[in-house]
Amino acid sequence: MNGFSIYLTSYPVKKFTKGDIILHQDTEPACAFLIKSGIVKSYNLTAKGEEKPIELSTQHDIFPVGWLFNKILRAQYYYEAITNAELYCVPKSELITYLRNNSETMLQFLDRQVEWSTHTQLRLNALEHSKAFDKIVSTLHYFALRFGHHVTRNAIKIPLPLTQQDVANFTGLTRETVSAEFKKLTQQKVLGYREHGYVIYANKLNDLIDDSFERHFVR
Repeated sequence: MNGFSIYLTSYPVKKFTKGDIILHQDTEPACAFLIKSGIVKSYNLTAKGEEKPIELSTQHDIFPVGWLFNKILRAQYYYEAITNAELYCVPKSELITYLRNNSETMLQFLDRQVEWSTHTQLRLNALEHSKAFDKIVSTLHYFALRFGHHVTRNAIKIPLPLTQQDVANFTGLTRETVSAEFKKLTQQKVLGYREHGYVIYANKLNDLIDDSFERHFVR
């Protein structure tokens, strides 16, 4: 265990089951949450009650970061466990003090935030595509880079419990449109499904990326 991992063991671990709301929008957090295991979704709701996903957070991620660094007073979004999850709960002042006194951990945190920011730019770029097919291809590229791991040289598994409705919410498309486009990608052997997760075939996906910005991030 590294120093930060040892430090975290002195704090309580809160357990949440799939579907639990960890933090409600517009409430002041009692602590900073650090994900020990599981996946957490942050999202907003429209006036009609429609879900607008913001981000998926996984092991080692911290939230809400804006509150931790005093940029916001309350949670901007809802945070929900989309799998069973275990989270460390660390008081803000104590975590900030630790980061200030441990430059290596602070650099690791900064590196993770820069990586997150870079991937978020890819997601925003995906949303700007006008055609549904290009929007989905770019979103799958984002998922592969942000969360994926190689299971073979060209196959990247996205270990997220994503439904077609989830992808629709992430892209602003209808579930029916996502279903139709996924069917095309499956037929083109770009997209597959294996052990409760989507598989992207990188060599074929890269051939579909028609965006000079995104090509800088091809695996």
